[in-house]
Amino acid sequence: MFFILSKILSFLIDPFFWVLFLFILALIARKVYKRKRYFITGLIVLLFFSNGFVYKLAEDRWSVNSTDLKDNYEYGILLGGMISLSSTENQIIFNTSNDRLLNCLELYNSKKINKILITGASGSLNSDMIEATILKGFLINIGVPSKDILTEDKSKNTYENALFCNKIVQEHHKGSSPNCLIITSNYHMRRSLQCFYQTKLRVDPYIKRAEKSHFDLEGIVVPQSHILFKWKVLLHEIVGYFTYRIMGYI
Repeated sequence: MFFILSKILSFLIDPFFWVLFLFILALIARKVYKRKRYFITGLIVLLFFSNGFVYKLAEDRWSVNSTDLKDNYEYGILLGGMISLSSTENQIIFNTSNDRLLNCLELYNSKKINKILITGASGSLNSDMIEATILKGFLINIGVPSKDILTEDKSKNTYENALFCNKIVQEHHKGSSPNCLIITSNYHMRRSLQCFYQTKLRVDPYIKRAEKSHFDLEGIVVPQSHILFKWKVLLHEIVGYFTYRIMGYI
């Protein structure tokens, strides 16, 4: 039930939904002054949530601060959510969160992590795709030894990611707690880290920061349609974080 409610809530907090809803009200309202009010409100909401500068400010406030990393970690825990539900083992379609995988490969090849633990099933109501299994096959195909890859293929949300990964690591290291590095997208790190803090694992976040800033005048002046989608993802994380606190997950 919680899983279904989270998907419904994700739709309701989508800024595009509210923009569309307000514009529809502007069309069907009987009184002229209400039409103008709905239209102006919808336009303001659209301009606000399509502004790249406003989004960047919110994202920076939400992001977790970077920490000094240890020289080596036994596991890099790679959280799923980076491939399309249409993906198969022979044809993988990556989405905009594939920075997680690229960062993981960079860490593994630089010997920063010894093993990769991929966690996540499909995270969908009506898909039987197992993301962890598909990604393991991909890593093997590009040269990562199978012995260095573990998978957790039961979890459907971040809370279960942490719960099941803790079980796997404890089974492999009875009586000890190896260092683990959490690898996910920056917007997802706050909720992920708090979930893993509830386990017996010793974890650090992997945060990659830009070494230099770039002033984008176009992003400030010109509305950007893709920023609407970014807001949906960020708001989903913020609502998810506080929902987890209410549920006692973190």
